[in-house]
Amino acid sequence: FDQYPTVEQFEVSMMRLARRMPEFGVPSQPVGLAALYDVAEDWVPLYDKSDLPGFYMACGTSGNQFKNAPIAGKYLKAIIDAEAAGIDHDEQPVQFVGPRTGRTINLGAFSRRRKKSLTSGTVMG
Repeated sequence: FDQYPTVEQFEVSMMRLARRMPEFGVPSQPVGLAALYDVAEDWVPLYDKSDLPGFYMACGTSGNQFKNAPIAGKYLKAIIDAEAAGIDHDEQPVQFVGPRTGRTINLGAFSRRRKKSLTSGTVMG
C-alpha cells in the first residue's frame, strides 16, 4: 500500500471519475487521501462478541456491507442479549430469525472463530 499514488495513477483515477461524474472535473494537481479498509480473510464480515468481555464487533466488511447496517445491528443486539442472558455465543451460536423471511440465520457463520468460508476472495462472495 502506498498512500501517495504516482501522478500517472492519480490522473487515471481522476479521468475515470470525471467520466462518471463530469461535474466533478479533474484537479490540476494531485490532491486527496488514500487509505486501507478492513476486510476479513474470507471476505465474510464478523458480527460477534470480542475476546474482551463486554465488547462486540461488526467489522471485516470492506465497506460493502453498509446497506446491511440495520440487520447487522439486529444481529449484534441478538448476540448481546443472548450473552446478557448467560448464553455463550461461542458455545451455542445465536440463531436469528429474519424479520421478513422468517428463516433462521446461524450467527455463528459470522463468528471470529468460525471455520473460514470458501469464497471467491472478493466482495462478490
